[in-house]
Amino acid sequence: MRIRSSWITFLTVAAATSVVGLAGAGAAFAGARIAVAPRSSAHLTYRGTVNLKSLAANPRSVSVTPKTRQGTPLARKSGVRAAAVRTTNPNPTSEPLTSQTGPPLGFVGLSATDSGQLNGFDLEPPDQGLCAHAGTVMEPVNLAFDIYTESGERLIAPVSLNSFFGLAPAVSSNGKNTTYGPFLSDPRCYYDQQTGRWFVTILEIDTDPYTGAFANHSSELIAVSATSDPTGNYGLFELDSTNDGSNGTPNLPNCPCLGDQPRIGADANGFYISDDVYSLQNSSANGDGGYLYAISKQELVDAAAAGGQGTPSYVGIYLGAVTIDGYPANAVQPAETPPKAAYPSDREYFLSTPDFNGFATSGGSGASSVVLWTLLNTSALNSGSPGVTLTDAIVPSEPFTPPPNATQKTGPHPLGQSLGEPVEPLNVDDDRMQQVEYLSGGLYSSLETGVGSGSSARTGAAWFAVRTSGTDGTMARQGYLATGSGGSLMYPAIGLNPNGHGAMTFSVTGPATYPSAAYVPFDLGPTGGVIRVDGPGSLPEDGFTCYPQYGGPPCRWGDYSAASSDGSGHIVMGDEMIADNQRDQLANWNTYISTYTP
Repeated sequence: MRIRSSWITFLTVAAATSVVGLAGAGAAFAGARIAVAPRSSAHLTYRGTVNLKSLAANPRSVSVTPKTRQGTPLARKSGVRAAAVRTTNPNPTSEPLTSQTGPPLGFVGLSATDSGQLNGFDLEPPDQGLCAHAGTVMEPVNLAFDIYTESGERLIAPVSLNSFFGLAPAVSSNGKNTTYGPFLSDPRCYYDQQTGRWFVTILEIDTDPYTGAFANHSSELIAVSATSDPTGNYGLFELDSTNDGSNGTPNLPNCPCLGDQPRIGADANGFYISDDVYSLQNSSANGDGGYLYAISKQELVDAAAAGGQGTPSYVGIYLGAVTIDGYPANAVQPAETPPKAAYPSDREYFLSTPDFNGFATSGGSGASSVVLWTLLNTSALNSGSPGVTLTDAIVPSEPFTPPPNATQKTGPHPLGQSLGEPVEPLNVDDDRMQQVEYLSGGLYSSLETGVGSGSSARTGAAWFAVRTSGTDGTMARQGYLATGSGGSLMYPAIGLNPNGHGAMTFSVTGPATYPSAAYVPFDLGPTGGVIRVDGPGSLPEDGFTCYPQYGGPPCRWGDYSAASSDGSGHIVMGDEMIADNQRDQLANWNTYISTYTP
């Protein structure tokens, strides 16, 4: 779920450094570093254990038994002509590049049909939370979960995420009465090379069981595998994100609140969740900024294996205490380190942008800098007194602007046609920072940006390579990636192996292209050549969010893609696309999973 905020815009800011202290602090600090003390009441709650293989064999769902078919490979297709433009021009002119090799093997993953059958209703968008290790791919999306081999064989039947986290079904009906379970959104997963464990997270909001309306409580749910087996037992934990002064949470303005779009990362010592604080009951309230949760990774793993014994506390840091251009910081992306690469020394890094909720439709102006965050002394998370320090620094960058909605190719769209509506554009949201990779002192990330102007305006990717030095950073490399012929690139994600070779993946769409899954090789920057469409779309997006009768347009699209190094030299990628297969009545999305070997 991504919250729109039309009232707030970040302008370009001057170089600065500031520090944030304990949760609940009311202002940014400058010129000094403030140690963050733990809150004694800030403990995770242990919620029990689930065995994924047993759950898949006996799903607690509201409809038919999940499918057991393997992923369906799609035919290979030539790439979209594109350019990797390494300039500081925010409106690059696309230059067609001619070299191309065959795309990697891929397969259709989860679909609207899977999610609908498991949950009893149609849902858009399917935010992609993929991770991978040693030939195994884990795929959580809104609101289904599956595990495959990299060749597409399903290792379990799909399960609903409500059942995986031990919750009541999202919707349940006995033919006379309908009841509602907790609302879930924004799943992510991560395989940790150091502990050999799988981590899964998701946003949870309590609901009224009879109306489905949001109640006054939210949490971030965490599942951690008890062993290295991704289909085995998981310990389930809950972190209260209501932030209204209850249950040891700080009392923030406009709360009770939800922690929107939790993002995850890890270093040698900690597991990190960053989210954005929004009011649960006041839809017109301004966002309160971001929040960061730091948890001892080893203590969390040990508690999962021990049935909850020793469930750890966490350090909660209110990122909204740092103001940039007068507004609270948010949308901070923790870094992940590729398997077999060295973690940063006793610290975790994060990146964000100063363009708070930069939507083109609401006056977002973009920025010419990124924000580097450094959490110091993370080894203290494993002690009884985890004093850590968080700093932030502005790193000047190429300019980027909020992206415009993305055009898609016209074609058969039975839902829209039944409503008398045309094929509508896709919603690309804003210019928040996407997935961050740490490697050998560098941070690599990307975001959506507007490229071109007038009739050629479209969405492209801006990418960044930030070189860290202590708590400061410099821009080592940067650039843009854009297609020709009016095409748009949506939700880029960068995955790297320990040698710095990898891929940037995204969805691609345009006047001559149905929504498809695509990528470009990325060796600490795009390597040139055509954008390779490995998951070619066959139809336009034709989900209910596209049309005025259901609150559209534009069509809702996934809020993020995913790219994951699997520890054996491969980059596994997950994107949204539209395949020519079975659909639900009100939705037709698919995911596409592919493996690239640099």
